[in-house]
Amino acid sequence: MRIAIATDQDFVSSCFGCCPDCTIVEIEAGKVLRTFVVPNPGWRHKYWADFLQKNSVESLIVGNIGANAKAVIRWAGIQVISGVAGQFDDVIRRYLEGSLLPGAGDCGGARHAPPDSPCQKSS
Repeated sequence: MRIAIATDQDFVSSCFGCCPDCTIVEIEAGKVLRTFVVPNPGWRHKYWADFLQKNSVESLIVGNIGANAKAVIRWAGIQVISGVAGQFDDVIRRYLEGSLLPGAGDCGGARHAPPDSPCQKSS
């Protein structure tokens, strides 16, 4: 099984559209086998949906995510767990334990970001 986490260094990124990277985590028998980091190529909903689907990702863990991005990723058959915050290793541990709970992680997409943020420049 594979999951993806929108990351900013060692933490879940607070904004999926602005995340510097997305970390793919391969899990088998409740243990992490390997991880690989994919740099954000500039925010494009369809790119991420296609990429995650082609890489057999079942779930995407994010901080905040816009409604359009969430819909496109869900349409690709990928579960979106939004409203998550914390250090990468802790989030993985909680996911594996079944104790990772979604929060209020829906946002207005690029409209929530300051004018000079990557979210505004890529929308």
